[in-house]
Amino acid sequence: MTKSFKLSKRGYAPKEVQDYINELEAVIDQYKSKEQYISTALVDSHMASMNILEEAEIHAFEIEKDALVELEQFKEGLNLTKKRLISFKNDYDTFVGNFQSSLETIELHEAACSLDTLEKDLNKYMKKTNVVKKKKKRKKKST
Repeated sequence: MTKSFKLSKRGYAPKEVQDYINELEAVIDQYKSKEQYISTALVDSHMASMNILEEAEIHAFEIEKDALVELEQFKEGLNLTKKRLISFKNDYDTFVGNFQSSLETIELHEAACSLDTLEKDLNKYMKKTNVVKKKKKRKKKST
């Protein structure tokens, strides 16, 4: 901003210089006001960004903490399931072993019963055969 002044006996006209100084001061005040506004806006935005970052860090920490708690609970559940599975397998193996033993006992008992029945049938057969032989011998003797 340039300004030319009229010359007076003592230099430039004091009123014009003073008016121009007043104009410059008004412009400087406007710039200072804008500078203050911009400075305040910068400080506010910096504070807001710092608050956002702090809240984000806190939220991230809480998410991580919750995830770790959930992971620990999942591990505990997995270990419990593993223990139950091992217990079930042991119970199953015991049941199968007992069943096989019972089955073997039943099969042995049935086999013994079958042998007894077979022996009885064989004895009956032998008696019949002996009776038949005796009858044949008698028949031969009588003839």
